[in-house]
Amino acid sequence: MENSRPDPTAPTLRHSIAPLIRASRNALSFVYPALCILCDEPVFLGGRWLCRACFDKLDANHRNRDACDRCGQNRKLRTCTCHLAWDFSFDRIVSLYDYDETVKAIAHHAKYQGRRRLAYDMGRQSASLVPASLWERIDYITAVPLHWIRWMKRGYNQAEAFARGIAAGANREADFLRNVLVRHRYTKTQVQLDKSLRRENLKGAFRMHPRAVGRIKGKRVLLIDDVITTGATTASCAQVLLQAGCESVTVLSMARD
Repeated sequence: MENSRPDPTAPTLRHSIAPLIRASRNALSFVYPALCILCDEPVFLGGRWLCRACFDKLDANHRNRDACDRCGQNRKLRTCTCHLAWDFSFDRIVSLYDYDETVKAIAHHAKYQGRRRLAYDMGRQSASLVPASLWERIDYITAVPLHWIRWMKRGYNQAEAFARGIAAGANREADFLRNVLVRHRYTKTQVQLDKSLRRENLKGAFRMHPRAVGRIKGKRVLLIDDVITTGATTASCAQVLLQAGCESVTVLSMARD
């Protein structure tokens, strides 16, 4: 009896029309180009989210920073006092951008406009800005967790998406660990709270995922968040990690407010 199975090497309809589909998409993008999420100008060639002008603003933001090696603060904008009043359990903060109007708008789109891919792409694109020396002292990468109620409303954790992008851009995807920390207590928004009230608000908000304890014990962890203001959230997370046996915790953020 003749074998009726299709030849796996034979071209399929999907493969036959794939070049036509790509050509159609390119034609559409030429006639109806994607628009910058910040100013509605066409995105620059090869880009996805920003026009050339807005991308240049983002690039200048990073290049013009005089970041403190310990607290990540831009010393051109604010006097750094971490040598006098460092009260964090983690080793240092590395922030890639200042929280200016451009970065604020990007963070808002990533966090509240359902643009998870934007957070990931920002991480992947920005990974080259992370000091190479930092990776020599890192075993695992993880993100500040989101409470499940907020996750259900948003559908994703923008800090995790950014962290995954950083890991991918640095070729450290295998070192990214999900569900290391759990945000088990729902807390009110931190926006209007000062440093002391933020710490009070976050007391007991985080705990280790039971299955992660053995894996991170004795390891050096890079903890990633999207925006750092007072550092209260990352400090609470770092304390839990260190109590669980981490050797050290370094904090990385997209922006420093």
